[in-house]
Amino acid sequence: MAVFLVIVFALCLLVPLFSYGIFPWLMKQKARRVAYVKNDYASVNDWPAVTVVFSVYNEEKVIRRKLESILNSDYPKEKLKILIGSDHSTDATNAIIREYADSGTSVRLIEKTGRSGKLKIINELVDLTTSEHLIFTDANVFFEPLTIKALVYNLLKKEAEMVCGNIKKFSPHNEGISAQEIHYMNFENQLKFHESQVYGLVVGVEGGCYAIRKRSFVKVPDGFLMDDFFITLDVISKKGKVLFEPEAVCYEDVNDAPMIEFRRKVRISLGNFRNLYYYQSLLVPPYKGFGFAFLSHKVLRWFTPFALIISFFMAVCISFYYPWFFVVMLSYSLLVVLPLLTVYLEKVKVKLPLVNALGHFILMNAALFVGFFRFISSSNESAWEPPKRNV
Repeated sequence: MAVFLVIVFALCLLVPLFSYGIFPWLMKQKARRVAYVKNDYASVNDWPAVTVVFSVYNEEKVIRRKLESILNSDYPKEKLKILIGSDHSTDATNAIIREYADSGTSVRLIEKTGRSGKLKIINELVDLTTSEHLIFTDANVFFEPLTIKALVYNLLKKEAEMVCGNIKKFSPHNEGISAQEIHYMNFENQLKFHESQVYGLVVGVEGGCYAIRKRSFVKVPDGFLMDDFFITLDVISKKGKVLFEPEAVCYEDVNDAPMIEFRRKVRISLGNFRNLYYYQSLLVPPYKGFGFAFLSHKVLRWFTPFALIISFFMAVCISFYYPWFFVVMLSYSLLVVLPLLTVYLEKVKVKLPLVNALGHFILMNAALFVGFFRFISSSNESAWEPPKRNV
């Protein structure tokens, strides 16, 4: 019995170790054997019409900078349109957008008189577009001048159906958990780039910046929340190519408040489990191709909190056979208080990197755990409100 318990304990620990460590290492080694060809923008004689589409709700702090970042792109101005849906914003967001719309730019605003949610707005906006190449983004994601060209180049020259932008996180204040979030997202971008190199597929683009051919866009059903991931999986299910473009650089402010990020991660978790249930067939076969990447990069992470909980109970049971294992059990117990300590450190503006990193990891896994139970309870929320902006 003791051997069986130790084996289960080890397998549970292997879940996060493989997803966060071994799989990224494997992708890095495989990607090294694939030559990366830089984009030759001069080879494009005629850039196609592009529409940048996004929804907003009370984004007065960032919307002007957002529009300027798009309008200052080096993409041909006559080929670029901006279509924005306002989800009944009650601050100065609409007025700022109207300034641009009335000044002869390519900006168009669609105002809603009641809250309808991001998904419904995006679906309605796509029906209004006339260009075959679409770029989706968020109000707090700021483009570099080359971003739009880099995205569209992949659609034109690399036969991609969908292209993931290279979103770099930043924190104006560098407080709270911002350092941990920035490190994690940089890690994610690197992994997506390697997956793109190895498989020609990215396991989930980030909704803050991606391009797609209109023919590949699919309307997301109510309640799925993670529209970017749903659309990614739909494209892959139809054998479309989804690439990561490192030259499509843009910047997004990161949350520094642990509990705000926790609530956001709960919502993401809920959406991820819905997508997994809907697209579970893409896990087959789980030992090669996209099935292996999907399982290793995403699904194992989503079930890490359950693996950690089971391994804790295994540690309790093993300690009856091997008393020295009581130390392991005690270490697990101490991990429980780390999220609370992380929240406290954020409030008192104290930085303890190791404590913050471990606390952030446990807190985000707690969000996955809560999101799973909201999923099985059939929570059907679809309303949307952006988190606090730090810019």
